[in-house]
Amino acid sequence: MNKQKTIDTLIAWLAEKIPAGGGILVPVSGGSDSALSFWLSAQKLKAQTKAVYIGENLRNKEWFDMLGAVSLDTVDFGKNNPEVGRWAYFLTLCLEENRVLVGSRNRTEMYLGTFSNASRVSALLPLAGLWKSEVMELCKYVGVPEDIIISSNRADPECGRPETMADISHDVVDRFLQTKLGLPVGEGLCEPTEAQRAYLETVYMQNRHKAQLPFIGPEAI
Repeated sequence: MNKQKTIDTLIAWLAEKIPAGGGILVPVSGGSDSALSFWLSAQKLKAQTKAVYIGENLRNKEWFDMLGAVSLDTVDFGKNNPEVGRWAYFLTLCLEENRVLVGSRNRTEMYLGTFSNASRVSALLPLAGLWKSEVMELCKYVGVPEDIIISSNRADPECGRPETMADISHDVVDRFLQTKLGLPVGEGLCEPTEAQRAYLETVYMQNRHKAQLPFIGPEAI
């Protein structure tokens, strides 16, 4: 991967997709994917870009502040389905403030299906063509704080990364998916063990339905 070329391409793509007079809203979690999405969005469109974090303790907030506007919002989404409430809240903000909702889903999550259905309301997904291992490389390249990068190796069940998944490195997951899909295998990616392959196969199969959403009915009945 040519890192600078990839960065330049993504920045230009985002700038092209934002309508004149519109803004950008990037939900951030304090992890590497949303940090990179916010960094990319703020490069050419800093005045139009806003990050929203749900809570009061955003990791490395001073770094986010250097990039653009950051809002720490305290919202009670209840206990029924807070993930749906979060994304509904982000979408409402976009409608009220004339912003485009930029998500942080990467290629690994796309193929493995470890994303929530609620997150599909995002209008733009700049990282959707990048494997997680590539996201990590780019984060280091552009200077995302080490604390944020390290956090992506920790379990985060709410973001589709349970303890079992956290024990498997990103490069192993990417190699599994690339091999599974018959795609070229990236350099330096480690082969999964039999136990890791069995677990990843289970996760992959459980989430196959997401690859076909939304289901479209027959043209004529």
